[in-house]
Amino acid sequence: EECLEELMDSDYGKTMFGRHDMAANVGITGTLELISLEGPEATLSLIGKFWHRRETVLGKAAMYLNARMPEITSITVASAEDLNDFEEVTDEFTGEVLYVEDKRSPDFNGDRETMEYQGLDPDARGPFPPSVFGSGVKIIPT
Repeated sequence: EECLEELMDSDYGKTMFGRHDMAANVGITGTLELISLEGPEATLSLIGKFWHRRETVLGKAAMYLNARMPEITSITVASAEDLNDFEEVTDEFTGEVLYVEDKRSPDFNGDRETMEYQGLDPDARGPFPPSVFGSGVKIIPT
């Protein structure tokens, strides 16, 4: 859990998780929760809305946790549905799909849609473009 907290509180985590003002102010509410750690296998749960694809959030967490704890060989999610960026909301009686809910945070400045339209991967850059003073934020395990 300590390493997961380090990731979420890192400079990189401040752009990805809703526990920080910069991300929360644009509708990012996502967080990670450690469900279990059994031997070399960790199970996480993704909660809330992320600007990044949920599989990207899991991948970044896996890289960070593996760098901090090399003995971890497998990082999975509690439920495969945790990785779905969209959720079908169905009528409980008929099973008919009423609507599809977007589990991503709002595209507050249109960058995600623009990059997707241009054939670029928005997750490669994230919601906050690099400043003129630096090349952006990177994951650097302590």
